[in-house]
Formats: sequence, structure tokens, C-alpha cells
Amino acid sequence: MNLYEEASLIVEKLSLEEKCKFCCGIDFWELFSNDEMDIPSIMICDGPHGLRKEIGENSKFISSKVEKATCFPTSTAWASSFDEDLIYRVGKSLGEECRKENVAGILSPGINIKRVPICGRNFEYLSEDPYLSGKISSALIKGIQSRGVAACLKHFAANNQEKNRYTVNAIIDERTLREIYLKGFEIAIKESNPWSIMMAYNRLNGEYCCQNDYLINNILRKEWNYDGCIISDWGGVNDIVESINNGLNLEMPGYDDDYYKNIEKAVKNNKIKEEVLNESVTKVIELILKYKEGKKIPYKCNLQEHINLAQEVAESSAVLLKNDNNILPGSTSQNIAVIGKLAKEPIIQALGSSKVNPNTKDNAYDAFLSNNCKISYAAGYSFESEEIDKSLLNEAIETSKNKDIVYLFVGLGKYVEAEGYDRKNINLPKSHENLIYEIGKINKNLVVILQAGSIVKMDWNSIPKAILLTHLNGARGGSATVNLLLGNKNPSGKLNETYAKDLDDYPSMKFYPGDRNHLEYRESIYVGYRYFNTANKEIKYPFGFGLSYTTFEYSDMRVKNNNDSTIDVAINIKNIGNREGKEVVQLYVSCLNSRLFRVKQELKGFKKINLMPRESKEVIFNLDEDSFSYYNVYTHKFEVEEGQYSINIGSSSRDIKYSTIISKSKTCNEVPDYREKSPSYYKIYEKEFNPDIEEFENIYGNTLPITINQIYPFNANSTIHDIKNTYGGDLIISVINKKACKFANKDKYMQTTVRESLNDSPFRLMTMVTRGAISHKTISGFVNLLNKHYIKGLLEILKNTKHI
Repeated sequence: MNLYEEASLIVEKLSLEEKCKFCCGIDFWELFSNDEMDIPSIMICDGPHGLRKEIGENSKFISSKVEKATCFPTSTAWASSFDEDLIYRVGKSLGEECRKENVAGILSPGINIKRVPICGRNFEYLSEDPYLSGKISSALIKGIQSRGVAACLKHFAANNQEKNRYTVNAIIDERTLREIYLKGFEIAIKESNPWSIMMAYNRLNGEYCCQNDYLINNILRKEWNYDGCIISDWGGVNDIVESINNGLNLEMPGYDDDYYKNIEKAVKNNKIKEEVLNESVTKVIELILKYKEGKKIPYKCNLQEHINLAQEVAESSAVLLKNDNNILPGSTSQNIAVIGKLAKEPIIQALGSSKVNPNTKDNAYDAFLSNNCKISYAAGYSFESEEIDKSLLNEAIETSKNKDIVYLFVGLGKYVEAEGYDRKNINLPKSHENLIYEIGKINKNLVVILQAGSIVKMDWNSIPKAILLTHLNGARGGSATVNLLLGNKNPSGKLNETYAKDLDDYPSMKFYPGDRNHLEYRESIYVGYRYFNTANKEIKYPFGFGLSYTTFEYSDMRVKNNNDSTIDVAINIKNIGNREGKEVVQLYVSCLNSRLFRVKQELKGFKKINLMPRESKEVIFNLDEDSFSYYNVYTHKFEVEEGQYSINIGSSSRDIKYSTIISKSKTCNEVPDYREKSPSYYKIYEKEFNPDIEEFENIYGNTLPITINQIYPFNANSTIHDIKNTYGGDLIISVINKKACKFANKDKYMQTTVRESLNDSPFRLMTMVTRGAISHKTISGFVNLLNKHYIKGLLEILKNTKHI
């Protein structure tokens, strides 16, 4: 008997009330138990780059006390490593720390596509490319679950910005949805079978993701044969009855107002069929049984090994963007200036639900001293303001004079990258950028170390001789950075996203942030390098780019057709330099002369190899039909178009070393052709890419929904912003802010996240934000009050609001 069958037998013996309890949490992190059936309560905790387990008996508060755990570099760094084996080891470590803390599941990884560069949560996501996202996340999931712990793949789907994330309707044409925004999930699910998947907050083509029949039933269950547990994002359910009817298994979090009785009532009133409920409960109990079985797997949790691994990830993911005159690696014998407060107080992660309480944390300043370097230090700027502090600036300039080399640490501020709100721009703080220019005037041997979890504008990149991008690099980022600067380690990271010249160069920004109701993905498949390379746009640094202290030679590309319709592509790579180093060999496929608009090339394979000086290795890629396919909206399947395809191998998306052309047969007769009705999608290299509404409607296959700006009457999905100028609105906002910040306890970083994100939050989310202190019934009272049903509203509020 398998675990699903065992869970089904248990469900048959449960009462209706007992079953309904398993469809929602008992509190913020834990599920209901059933002692009679030997079903324990399990805990699910935040990730993704480290375990975030809150301490304290009262899970109704956002605890400022969090168990110490290893803080790995954030997810964007994982993708820049291009190293599946390394990230598998990260997954194992996360699983081991979960086992140590008796945590059944970790909410990791997050793989939403980096569509807009200012998305506040981009540090937590992997890439602009779905193939890279799918492969890296698959490796992590396998590692986590090898230790008997559930991974939770998130956020399904199209949660690509924080602005209006709870209510916005992402309007995406079917082909783009399947090729860009779902492809990474498809790869991860088919290759690693995560035990759980988290649905996103937003709406997709008109329907909330948590109750989206197309996403859950048509794609996840039927097409991909996904058999795991489908969970809501915390507070992401708009209508629990509709959600369960459309395949959601578990709503999180739970509250202490007998919330599960809403489900019980719906079953009794025939709004939910009991067989539908039974299936949901079976999936939840199966997840619990998997954890019970997983606890039999032997494990050890060596935290020092995990900390060492965090350093290895930081070293393997850092990207050397520039190295003029081989100024790097530096030497311990040099007279060194270390400039920038980030050298002593690094920002190793960003804000939000992913914020780990690190069990250790180092910095570059101390790491230089540990390497017996002769250094002089100046802070250069303050964290309290982005403006230039003349006193700190002058000190930095004086410290930088007459030094053999200057290491300048710059990056984004403490509150810039966060869950809940987007960045305002992609600029460095003025005080950081000004330092680059001013120090560059008095010392040409300037090296910039850039600490950021997402894209930064680099008008200044011509000033320093070298630039090292270190991301938000975790607990041992300081030691890792200094090892790279001094040549103890060789940089081998590659960019997981395109660094354009300016924010407006990204085509998605023309349609960001949408309006209060709808967000058009009018750029279609042209995301990241798919756009920039196809349009031949000037950029700063391309996807897949990264330098090394050694040089690699590519030679002898070969192609072999196999009997199973796959193709083997081989190439030889040789390290012709004097240092050991790692190269990421990248394979891209191009469709030539298509009837359908296609991008110039797409990543379809990558391998990271280590080579000693003068050593050679053969790298082999195996390409199946999917490597050449596009999504056909007529057949609703991935198909191969008849014609010629170029297979390209290189060290970045714009540094192709070898190419060869092959021919492929078609898998269907009908290929969509939009050349007449949507010409902009075929001519993006000829003029500014800005498709009009009619062109987008043609590829979307329908007319676009009309935005209705009317906000009255109010409902549970009305936002805090909607009520600002209404009678009684200020009072309600004051109550919500007070309770929300109280439930963030004394954690000032969490308070910042809550405060900044509240503006776009719907009323229904206040129950989650305040952990039940503002109940669903209190929200109903607020809505009635705002709709001028004063007596009814006040009575509901007075009866149901808790005094805390």
C-alpha cells in the first residue's frame, strides 16, 4: 500500500469536522493533528535561503525571536553559480536543519521569472530564464527531500512584482504563459516532484491562482500529473469554497476563530461535494505521512559544514564583470584601502518572510585582516541616508590616496530589497555612486565590489578597473569575497539576468505596474536576454556573462543523432591559462526563418566544469524534442516547427564560440502566424518595441478586460489605498496599522516590510497580517462601515475585534 492509499483509508474514518480541520492550519505555521489516527501536527516554515523557524509558544505574533540557522546566499546567487550539484548540496543542508528543528516542510524554492528589474523580491528568485530556473530549483528540491523534508515550490504562477500582488490580474497570452512563466515550474515538477507547491496571491487571466481551475486541474494535475499537496500562499485565498472546489488542498495560515467551520458549513450546504473535500484532505494527510516516513531517513546536521558550504556558494556565484589589466587578483603585500561601510557591515540578505537569523556572520574587513593584509579603512557613507556626507566622503578620498589598490564596497540600502514592495529605481544610493567617481579621480587602481540581490544601473562602470558582483552572499560572504579578490579562489559565476543600460530599456517597464485591477504582459515572450539579443539592443552585461582569472578554449564541436530522436552535442574545453578554474559551458538553440515570432536564441543546456591548467574535458549535451519546441495555441501543446535550427555553444548569450545548423521535421501542420495582425512582435529589431492593444489582443486571443475605476461599494478585496479619502477610512487604517505593527513585535525590519506593503493589501489579508487579531468578521464590519451601514458595521467590529 502506498502513502496515498494509506491516507485515503484514514480519511474514510474521519468525521466531517475532523476532515475540514485538515484543509487549513491550526495557527500560522502548524497543521491540525489527529491523535486517534496517529496523525501528528506538522510545522511548515519559511525559506528559501535558510530555515526561518520562529520561537515562542504564541504563534499568533510575528516573533522577533527566530531560531539560528545557516544563512546561505540568496536564491539569485544560486542561479549565478550555474551549478546543479552545488545547489543540491544546499538543499540537503536545508533539509538537515529542518530535521534538526522538527520542521516538516520549508517554503523553498521561489522561481518566479524576473520580468521587471525593480521587483522587490527578485533577490529571492532565480533568473529571467525559465530553463535555468527549472534546473537549479530541481536540484535544490531533490536535496531537501533527500532528507525526508518537503520542499514547497512557489509561487504558482505569474507573481512577478510586489506592487498590487494580492489582487492584480496578470494578463498573459497562452504561449508566453507556457514558454516563460510556467516552464520553470514544469521542469522542476517533472524532474524533482516537490511534495508541495504554493499557489500565488495574484489573479491570472481573470481568476485568483488559489482557485484557478486551469492552473490547478488542467495543468498541474492532468497535464503534468502532479500528485503533491497544493497549498495557498499565506493569506492568499480569496474564497475558500471556490478554492477547494478547484483543487486547492490546504489554506495557510490558520486562525483561532474556528475558521475550518466555514468549510464544514459549505459541505453541509452542498457547496462543496464531500468527495472533493476527501481528495483535498487525502493530499494533506499524505504530506504528513511522507514526513513521518522521512523521519526514518538517517541524517546528520553539521552546522559548520553548512557554514562552509555557504561560503563555497558565495565563492562559486560571484560574477567578475570587469578586470582591466588583470588588476585582480590582488596581493596581500599591497598597500590596500578598504572603503565602504558594507565592508564591515554587509547586507547578507534582504527583508521579508525569508529573513534568516544567521548562526554566524562575517565581513570582508575582518577577512582582509585574517589574510595578513595591510589595510586602511574608511566608511565612506552612512546607512541612515542615501545623500552624500561630505565628512565621510573626504575621509574616504584621503584614505584612498597613494594606495596600491582600493577596494570599494557599494550596494543597495537595508530597506531597498524586500518582500511586499518594489524598488523605486535601479540606482545605487547617491553616496555610493559618488564615491566611485571621486575615488576614481585620485586612484586609478579602483576595484568595486557590488553587493546587491538584483539589477543595478551602472553608468559608472567605465571608472573602476574591476567590478565583482557578490549578490547578497550570506553568512560567509566576507571571507568568500576576500578569497576571490586575493586569488585564493577563482571567480566562476555567470549572470542569471541581463544588465541593461537603463530601467526604461526593459520592455516590461512600459506596462508596469498596470492599474489597480489589471497588468498586461504585452511584451509577450520578450523577457530578459530573449528581448535584448533579438532586438540587438546595447546593454551593459549579457545573460550568462562572467570573467575568470584564467582563459578557456573551445574546440571541435560535434553533433550526433541518436536512435531515440535525441541529439548529442559535444565540444572540447581546455584551460589554457595558469590557474585552476571553472567554466560554465552554455548551449543555446535558435529557430531560423519561423512563421511564428521567435526569439534569437534560448538556453537549452549548461554545464559547469572544473579544469586544471592545460587540462581539457569533453562536454556533452543531450537535446530532446522539447529543446526545439514552441507552444502552439492551436493544439495546446509544445510542437516542433519544420525547418532549420542553429545550435550555439558559448560562454555567454553574446559570446558564442561554435554553431552548427540542423534540420527538424514538424510535429503538426498548423503554425500560428501573426505577421499581418501583430507585426510589432516580428520587427522588434527595426524600431522601438511597443505593441499596441490590438496587436496584443491578437496574440492573447481575446479582448482585454476593461478596468473599472469605481471603488464603491467596498468589499473584502478593497485595498487600504482605496479607503484613504473616505469617511472613517483614516480611523480604520490607523487601527490596522497599529495592530499590524504590534504583531510584527519588536522586529524593526519586519515592521518596515509590513508598513510598506499594507497600502496595496486587501482587507481580507488583515486577518493574516495581524494573525487573527482582526478577524474575518471584523473585516466584514469594516466593509459595512465604509459602505455606510454604520450600526451593522460597528456592532460587528465591537463584537469581534480582540483587545491586544
